[in-house]
Amino acid sequence: MALQKWPNRGASNATPADFMSTRRTQRRSFFVPSPSQIAEPSFVAVDFETANRMGGVSACQVAMVKVLDGQIVDRLNTLIRPPKGWDSFEFTYLHGISAADVADAPGWINIADTVSHFVDGATVYAHNAAFDSRVWRQLDEHFGTTTLPAPFFCSYRTAQRLIPGLPNYKLPTVLHACAPNYQLNHHRADSDAEACALIVCELQRRAQTS
Repeated sequence: MALQKWPNRGASNATPADFMSTRRTQRRSFFVPSPSQIAEPSFVAVDFETANRMGGVSACQVAMVKVLDGQIVDRLNTLIRPPKGWDSFEFTYLHGISAADVADAPGWINIADTVSHFVDGATVYAHNAAFDSRVWRQLDEHFGTTTLPAPFFCSYRTAQRLIPGLPNYKLPTVLHACAPNYQLNHHRADSDAEACALIVCELQRRAQTS
């Protein structure tokens, strides 16, 4: 999907607010697939959980769901042991994962190839892709891996385009509109990734009829 052009910096009627608004629009558009991209029959939905506010290197769980022609065909789900210095568990209350849970889990460097092979060039979606792509990029930067896929799209932003009028676009709300029978265990990466996959399947159907 073509990005909107930035305002002419020399235009007398352009304000700082105009520049910031356009920048936000460009960022949102970056995560929204074109009609041909959303129609691709195969995609992967992903979700990361992090241990703390320090950033993506504190990732403690990743889950992926692979979809082909509207059907889930494969899953990947693993805990991740954050490296020393990034392993303070601040968000256990949210996702239920503690330091003890990941004591014997692999580090990112040990699963990077598996993750990359699972994606295998497919289009990737996350609900709030700005967060998950940032986690993924920071893991790659810290460990020297090159696994971050492109393109990387956002079911949150895409739902805003295709399902206008929802009270909000948080995962439970969009899921209720797209797959109301799915029992979400929110903030568990495996459940959130599957919810994202189901949302994208419904967005694909809506895009075909819009």
